[in-house]
Amino acid sequence: MSKKYWIGIAVLVVIVGGFLFIRSQQSQNQPIKIGALFPLTGGLASYGEPAQKMAVIAADKINQAGGINGRKLELDVQDHACDPKIALSTFQQLSTVKGIRIFTSVACSGTILSIAPVLEQNHAMLLGTIVTAAKISGVSPYVFRNWAQDSDEAKLMSEEMLKEGSKKVGVLYEETDYAKGFEASFEKFLVGSTIQVVHESFVSGATDMRTQLTKLKSENLDALLVVPQTVTSGDVILKQMSELKFQPRLFVTDNILKSKDLLTKYRSVLEGALSGDYVMDQAPGLNAVLTTYKTKYGKDCAPSNICAGVYDAVHLLAKAIGEKGYDAVAVSDYLKTNSYSGVSGTISFDQKNDRANTHYTLFVIKNGIAEILK
Repeated sequence: MSKKYWIGIAVLVVIVGGFLFIRSQQSQNQPIKIGALFPLTGGLASYGEPAQKMAVIAADKINQAGGINGRKLELDVQDHACDPKIALSTFQQLSTVKGIRIFTSVACSGTILSIAPVLEQNHAMLLGTIVTAAKISGVSPYVFRNWAQDSDEAKLMSEEMLKEGSKKVGVLYEETDYAKGFEASFEKFLVGSTIQVVHESFVSGATDMRTQLTKLKSENLDALLVVPQTVTSGDVILKQMSELKFQPRLFVTDNILKSKDLLTKYRSVLEGALSGDYVMDQAPGLNAVLTTYKTKYGKDCAPSNICAGVYDAVHLLAKAIGEKGYDAVAVSDYLKTNSYSGVSGTISFDQKNDRANTHYTLFVIKNGIAEILK
């Protein structure tokens, strides 16, 4: 072969090599993206807004410290509106169009359950905060729960009703994965007891629960458990209970407990009501993070346990990516085999990818304020 031929080959190799080198350098300089699926609209926007803002604070903190191995962390925040169909569609767009493989989310168990079956085929994983349904446990090797299970809250409530000597109790629940799961757990813990359970349900978006409430009122209940999916649904129920002058011994789930607006607005209806919440450890650094939020946004980050959980979720995923690379399997394996000390305490996961050593605590509502039941 001629000398010119070999020279041409050499030039081509140099050009191709240079092109690949430039692409490699460009890739190394591009941001690392985490998809963030939060309820920014709808009945749990009160969770999504502070979660989004705290996630931004976490990302800023990571980037100020050099990012992830020198690369900027970028959050792609999207609204799932607490709707499983929207959550799945949004996930698929971020995964297939933008190539995002690592996700974090907040609230609404149904959104996790809609995404879980397609994570593996999309080479993706997800770490969710305040996703509580029992069905999430072990639902996928690539789904991790950064919260306590609501079955623990249901157990505490059933035990309290037994302790109080209740004979007939009612349950009013929303027809969603979270609320149906909670109601099922609650009834499971009463199997074999002398308590009779009367239940009524309503579809999401319903604005009139008077029929269900009137039926429950006629049952002369010893206690009523209210399980809405959202603050909006809780508002409708409490308003119509007030209108019907229905004032039973009341138990409510933490979606109501966490809403300062509902506690104030329906103070008389909720007086003495019991509820549960996941109380995190007051770990070092939490107060500084909450102060940063207040300084940046001019108000407290509430609920603070959600804020702490989201902050840690972003940091934990960033740490896993930094050590194992931007790969869903590798990040998942890291979470399964390592613990992380964050502002919400020590995070590790059990065999079903649930956060270990978590539990709910009972609260009583007095004068519009929730305090731990003693």
